[in-house]
Amino acid sequence: MGDSKQISLEEHRRQIEEYGDLRALYDTYAKTLERILRKACTASFPDALVQSRAKTVSSFAEKAARKYAKYPDPVNQFTDLCGARVIVQTMEQVKAVRRFIEANFTILEKDDKGLLLSKDTFGYRDMHYIVELPPERDADFGVTAEERQAIGRRRAEIQVRTWLQHAWADTLHDRIYKTRFTLSSDVVRTGALLAALMEEGDRTFDRLADDLDGLIANYTAFAEKRDVEKEVAIQKLILENEPEADNKPPLAMSLARLAAAAGDFPEVVKLLDPYRDVPGPKRCELLLDLGYSLCRVHRAAPHSPEYRRGLSLLEKAVALCECGDVPFVPHLRKLESLHARALARLGWALEAVDGEAHEAREKYRQAHEHEPDNPYYLAQMLGFEIYTGRADGLPDSMRATIREAIKTCRQHAVAGIELPFAYFTAGRLNLLIHEDYEALGYYALGIRYFLASDYCVPKDILSSEIEWITRLHFGKKIPPASRHAIDLLRLGQTTFSGPQPVAAGGEPMKRPVLIVAGGAVSIEASRLAKIRPLLETALADFQGTVIAGGTAVGVPGCVGDFAHELSEKHGRHFDLLGYVPKPLPHDAPPHKTYKLVEVGDGFEPDQILRSWADILAAGIEPADVLLIGFGGGPLSAVEYRIALALGAKVGVVAGTGDAVRALLGDPLWSRLPNLFPLPADRTTLRAFALPSTREFPEETAAAMAQSFHSQFVANSQSKLPPNMRPWPKLADTFKTANIEQAKYSVQILEAAGFGVREVDGDPTIFTDFENEEVEYMAELEHGRWNVERLRDGWRYGEDRDDAKKIHNYLVPWSELPGDIKQYDRDAVRAFPEILAKAKLEVFRRGKTAG
Repeated sequence: MGDSKQISLEEHRRQIEEYGDLRALYDTYAKTLERILRKACTASFPDALVQSRAKTVSSFAEKAARKYAKYPDPVNQFTDLCGARVIVQTMEQVKAVRRFIEANFTILEKDDKGLLLSKDTFGYRDMHYIVELPPERDADFGVTAEERQAIGRRRAEIQVRTWLQHAWADTLHDRIYKTRFTLSSDVVRTGALLAALMEEGDRTFDRLADDLDGLIANYTAFAEKRDVEKEVAIQKLILENEPEADNKPPLAMSLARLAAAAGDFPEVVKLLDPYRDVPGPKRCELLLDLGYSLCRVHRAAPHSPEYRRGLSLLEKAVALCECGDVPFVPHLRKLESLHARALARLGWALEAVDGEAHEAREKYRQAHEHEPDNPYYLAQMLGFEIYTGRADGLPDSMRATIREAIKTCRQHAVAGIELPFAYFTAGRLNLLIHEDYEALGYYALGIRYFLASDYCVPKDILSSEIEWITRLHFGKKIPPASRHAIDLLRLGQTTFSGPQPVAAGGEPMKRPVLIVAGGAVSIEASRLAKIRPLLETALADFQGTVIAGGTAVGVPGCVGDFAHELSEKHGRHFDLLGYVPKPLPHDAPPHKTYKLVEVGDGFEPDQILRSWADILAAGIEPADVLLIGFGGGPLSAVEYRIALALGAKVGVVAGTGDAVRALLGDPLWSRLPNLFPLPADRTTLRAFALPSTREFPEETAAAMAQSFHSQFVANSQSKLPPNMRPWPKLADTFKTANIEQAKYSVQILEAAGFGVREVDGDPTIFTDFENEEVEYMAELEHGRWNVERLRDGWRYGEDRDDAKKIHNYLVPWSELPGDIKQYDRDAVRAFPEILAKAKLEVFRRGKTAG
């Protein structure tokens, strides 16, 4: 007797013929579905792979025979007669494709295979949909009447997976789940292990893609200005000669982003306005950038037609972000970010319009609610709430949230993204919770980034910050912390404007200028005893203006004492200025040697800011100012950061206190090229305070440098490392070291009591150095070498690495090994012979210094 569940030969043949008659319709359906999915993915994920097929007659025949008991009418019951598959890079992209499918198709069934897995099992994780293509979407998808007739209400199966899921499923799924054999536990376990590895791979791809997309989006934050300018030129060329009209809007948007980063909003309007009516997936972003730029250009006239047009475009952009019914796959992360940005920019635009304060406030709140972890929208919202008088106490009630936002800004800054806005926003948020010195530190970082002129930054960014801080206190007296931030930002503006004419009323200053900073009352006597000889050597031959704390205690007291000693015993002096509050506290009396400038009511940033205002008013470039720092507390930390921000060369002596340790341990500060971690070495500090001013003709300097190098190589019996190669093959960093050695040799000789003079004939080569003189000059040479290496970007490390510019001999003279000291002794003995190449003769001038 036959099995009632087994299909008969005649019935099987009939079903095959019935499907064969319909297969052409399913083939049309498959091609239409592939076109729709491919076009939808192209907007955000052009690398997505879309596959489709109508089930082959042979495949249908086999399935109809095997599944007859469950599907006796397969032509009408099978849901996979038309199938499509979308394969994308990351799980986030899977979510985006799913969102598109669920928004645009009628979902009959939805099967997430990953939900079938228990928490400790791994395997097949595709998303399967059974869908119908609704007729009302035909116009959006370009479905023709003939295609609609073929499709009708027929069903299709769509799978969505990542590349890793696809690799596992395509290779193992059928072999494991559709086999008629019983598999060994080892085979099943190996398949599950591969699935687990690929699941972790998907998570890692998501994280890395997110990080890399962030870097790409922040190209102008870390790319140097000259590279951005080259990219602008290339993109302009591409846009101008692009033959396809559909490709022009995204090219124009890419170019507009570069222009916006530099604050060139008129150029953004010029680029985007021709495409304002072009439909497509980029329309929301285009309208957002165009509308914002129009409002930026016409901000001074918020009732003008162009400002109103910009406002209208921003409102349209917000509406588009909120519309889920779109015929393309959205980039989810970008869409969420775009929506919040549109709300924040609309709030900003509404601020300027009379009677729209309530609506502006609402948009700021919505932006913050949309991305509550975004610190930039939080700062905008709080600033406007306070300005409108509704939330004076709000920051205090949100202190924990604000601290987390500051951490996020810092993370962005360390990663090199969202710059310089990460710095300025952290400054704003610190001001709101009354962490004044921290706020100044972040503002200083933003100013340093701006003044470096290496990156594309809006020229009005400092004035925008001043306006934001000023508005916080609208109608009220500006408190000291905010005033300090404003004064610092104004110093940044002055520095950016270039050398200033000497201003009447400012403190006159003799060039060069050296600032000595560090602990005063709080510094320990033992530490001060170690600092004193360092300072005395550094200042002994200095001529110019020294600015220090003005008191008779701590580091300022050491500077005052030595200045008095120089004047009394040696008849030498430098101008000594001290910026102090009035009155001075009883434990920090004034030092009689200083010329005092009274500023403020207590030791605050007022004195630091005033000293810099006087420096700039004297027409002195910050890059020509030196600062030597010894430890110190919070105020010294601010002083170091302000000097670094404005562009001074800041040398802090390692191991002298918390403020120095914190500065050198902070990745945001330690990587600045004008910060130098000086070893606690007297001749290193002297070389830093007294840079070489001697210049030789270029050819002469090169010849002298080659001689120094040859002499150095000749005295080594070891193998030739990179710094001992022949001159033509020597790396630039080592050539620089030799050239600097040649220039500084005269200064070392003069410090040791020798003179150097030009002669007409052949110079007499001086050879009568005493051992003590050689030792002192060798120590000076090592100090010079330390400073020259630090300025060339080298840093101390126990294990030397030339590729990373790490050197183990950037230490005090006393810590050098004997054989390394010998190199310096040999070098100074060779000074007379090498200087003779420049027609210079060395002679003994008087008693040896040392």
